[in-house]
Amino acid sequence: MKAIKLASVFAVSAVAAAVSTSTFAAEPVFSGEAGVEYTSYYGNAKANNDLADGTDIGELELSIDTGVVYAEIEVATTGVDEATKIGFEKLYVKQGAVSFGRFDGSVSTGAFFGMDEIHGGVDLKTGDGDTDNTGVRYKVAPGLTVALEATNNDNDDSDVGAAISYVADLEGVKLGISGGAIGDANSVNVGAQFNAGMATISANYGVGETGTGTTTDVQEAGLSIELAATEALTLTLEYAKDLEGAKDDGTYFIAAYKSGDLTYYFENYNGDLTTEQNIVGVKASF
Repeated sequence: MKAIKLASVFAVSAVAAAVSTSTFAAEPVFSGEAGVEYTSYYGNAKANNDLADGTDIGELELSIDTGVVYAEIEVATTGVDEATKIGFEKLYVKQGAVSFGRFDGSVSTGAFFGMDEIHGGVDLKTGDGDTDNTGVRYKVAPGLTVALEATNNDNDDSDVGAAISYVADLEGVKLGISGGAIGDANSVNVGAQFNAGMATISANYGVGETGTGTTTDVQEAGLSIELAATEALTLTLEYAKDLEGAKDDGTYFIAAYKSGDLTYYFENYNGDLTTEQNIVGVKASF
């Protein structure tokens, strides 16, 4: 009961602080991409009935920002002829320092830097799911954000918890710590990012517990390097490792070359944390 009262005080204070700094409408922004790619599976993909090689791409991401409401709507093909899937990735309201709605992520992972194709930090996850869908965020100061976050009520009553993130953006270096707690689950993440000439190096570590009642320990670490080899060619490598359970690891690599309106790319997923595959493709963005 005490936690609920504290949460209510925070929410009211945050909204009151934002009244004098509200942001008003701006021109909506639209973006998306289209192209074609070929995927070839190998290695541990055989455990998934040796997934079929072939072509599959088609996605339109519509971003709308009015200054008060921000939305991201994804329309994607499913691999079946003319079949599509539509979903809201983000949908939230902005009022000065306060924002609320669906963020498709948690403030508890705010200290995670770099490529997040395999790991994206230890977030808040109970037996009823994570807190991606519902949150209230308050930017206390540059780099410092606090939040109330909640799980869905698909199977049980929603759990409500709190998260905090602080990122210090120094010259050429970012350092961060973030985390939170909800129900029986909790998390702490620390990250660092360094600019070294053409390369950007990111290192991350996360630890926590997931679940309800009987919880599961989670601990992970990762390193990513992004190299701007030329103005047109970017190479990125992510290495991720679980430090609990089976202690699996994996890598993700992407080489992207931009020429005019087109971007040509090659991707590789390798290791037990991934479905092993190679992807080659070309796309145009708008």
